[in-house]
Amino acid sequence: MKPIPSGRGIAAMCQGIWIINIYAPSGAEKRMEREYFLNTDVTFLLPTDSTEVLIAGDFKCVISQADYTGKPNMSRALTTLIRGMGLRDV
Repeated sequence: MKPIPSGRGIAAMCQGIWIINIYAPSGAEKRMEREYFLNTDVTFLLPTDSTEVLIAGDFKCVISQADYTGKPNMSRALTTLIRGMGLRDV
């Protein structure tokens, strides 16, 4: 098991799959903190080798306009993370 110091994320391997759970900072006033978290803290949890990865949790942001109602809370850092790792948003 691999936690991050902030307590906002943890990763563990289960049957050859890295399972990562995160809880991002929330609120409009914490947008920069959330982007920093996604750019730095979450990357600490990512595997260094090529393996299957499942990332779940409360991201407090979206990557597509189709994913929200009301005021959008888009995240460039989350988009970069997903594209950079070749992940799919389900």
